Amino acid sequence: MTGPVYITLGGKERKLRYDINAAADMEEVMGGKSLLYVLSNPMAAGFSAIRILLWGGLKHAEKGLTLQRVGLLMQEYLESGGSIETLAAKIGDAVRKSKILGDDEKENEDTDETARESK
Repeated sequence: MTGPVYITLGGKERKLRYDINAAADMEEVMGGKSLLYVLSNPMAAGFSAIRILLWGGLKHAEKGLTLQRVGLLMQEYLESGGSIETLAAKIGDAVRKSKILGDDEKENEDTDETARESK
């Protein structure tokens, strides 16, 4: 883990932070759809899912943040030259670093060790 993930939205640098409560809130808004499923298929899930994921990562800093407000921030981000792919990548990075879905660093270490052994 290298530290927090920040993104500039609405002219302000914002920290993406995910915890268990944010994950549960996001799953509830997505009608019970698993966060793991949505994160592994963000483009298949569409703009709605990306907006919900961004909302979940921002709501810790702005009480009462709405999905509509997050949608406006996303639109502004895209109009100022940002891409939906970059946004999705930052969200994915922040969720991974939060470890709410487990620790994949151990998995990466095992893969690296297997690769070294096969050389």
